[in-house]
Amino acid sequence: MKKGLFWFSYILAGLCTILTAIAIVIGFIHHMHDTGAWRSVIQILETPITGFIKMTNGYIQKSVIEVILLVIVSYILPIYFFIATHFIRRNRTA
Repeated sequence: MKKGLFWFSYILAGLCTILTAIAIVIGFIHHMHDTGAWRSVIQILETPITGFIKMTNGYIQKSVIEVILLVIVSYILPIYFFIATHFIRRNRTA
């Protein structure tokens, strides 16, 4: 049961990582010519959240709970994916 739950969460986190990477690349292309220096970097990093809000055509608003959920999906789950990958590799080599 624990292994199944781990692999389910690992695959879900992997999908979220791929979607976040795509959103950051799209944000980089979109904001590449902005002259705001550090503001451009902030805009690129917030693209996974703002892009998803725009993609839902207003169904998801910018409420606190929805933004927290988007931060978890866009940033916390990819971090979990990389940490879990590290431990899987470490256990496999041991």
